[in-house]
Amino acid sequence: MLSESELFRVRVAMIQSVLRNESLEAVLITRPGNYAMATGGKRNYVNFATDAGANGLVVTKDGKASFIGDNVEAARQMQEELVGLDCDEYSHLWFEGSVADFIAKEFSGAIASDDGSVGPNIHGKLNMCRAMLTTTELEKYRRLGAIAADCMMATLESIKKGTSEREIAAKLVYEGRKRGCLVPVALIAADDRIAKYRHPLPVIPSIIEGGAEDKVVNRYVMIAGGFYREGLTVSITRFRQVDEPPDDIRDAHARICAVDAVLQESTQPGRRLSEIFADCQKAYSELGFPEDEWRRHHQGGPTGYAGRTAKASPTESFRVLEEGWSEKVNDICGIDVPFGQAYAWNPSAVGVKSEDTFILYPDGSKEIVSATPFLPRIDLAAVLGRETDVAKSEWSS
Repeated sequence: MLSESELFRVRVAMIQSVLRNESLEAVLITRPGNYAMATGGKRNYVNFATDAGANGLVVTKDGKASFIGDNVEAARQMQEELVGLDCDEYSHLWFEGSVADFIAKEFSGAIASDDGSVGPNIHGKLNMCRAMLTTTELEKYRRLGAIAADCMMATLESIKKGTSEREIAAKLVYEGRKRGCLVPVALIAADDRIAKYRHPLPVIPSIIEGGAEDKVVNRYVMIAGGFYREGLTVSITRFRQVDEPPDDIRDAHARICAVDAVLQESTQPGRRLSEIFADCQKAYSELGFPEDEWRRHHQGGPTGYAGRTAKASPTESFRVLEEGWSEKVNDICGIDVPFGQAYAWNPSAVGVKSEDTFILYPDGSKEIVSATPFLPRIDLAAVLGRETDVAKSEWSS
């Protein structure tokens, strides 16, 4: 396990590698996801529901890292978030201008940013930095996955016939916050809404009378949650049945879980997401879904310091466990560290969806971190007609 200061050095080295490759002197990082990536999980947000952080971090191509922000954020950042890390401080009074204004005064040369406020926007160039994870971060994922599964199980167990979608969402968020997680994604769909929408925000009645009424569970419900802590996100979807579901829906769920299993099996080091996506398209057809079902929703992809650091598509060139990062980091900071990744595939069809988060270790082995072993397992071997190491959960009832 890396110490916090060692993890910070590794993260800074990864950014240095990008800067050198792009012939840049420095980068201003303000997006919360990138800030967490650059610092090994630290927080720079006040309002999480925005792309803009409350302060920034400047990293130079020589490896110097500096807090940059106003006096409102400086004390807490330096005393709680960045304490013990090799990080300088550049602070200014809150009314003296923006972080972008200040960096223009203090730094010179070819400077970029991750939001376009200073120089070129290299947010996309940091994609692989957000996706490549040290073994320390993979262990964080294991623990966060267990937390997410506990939150989901507690939520499932609270649902009965007549429970409203908003009550389920509130329970999911409560269980996450109680365990130290933000829950930026809480999608709830009961009964007929599951078949209608792939991203079903829970129905919430209008503050003024005459709007939508509460939607309650009569037969079955889908719960999709995203659990965020230390910059990392675990995604998980589960179903609960409170009465008999529509005909064939359980069979469709088993088949969509089999598509998910194919995606997980296809996630092998060196493969491009476009190649995995081709396997996904074939699986939809072979498992009895319309050939174009994949067009109705994205299929997920690598996660890490973003809900999805990339999404699979017919043309996506992102490579699984891209080689060379261990050597780059070792050359820059002298720390020999292997890298893995995390993935969250989410194939779906009318009325059903499958979603778990698994980690891909440096040696190519895999582990589903969001597993819910207290639920019955789907017999995927029967669905696929062959054995598989992938395990998927049945519905809660």
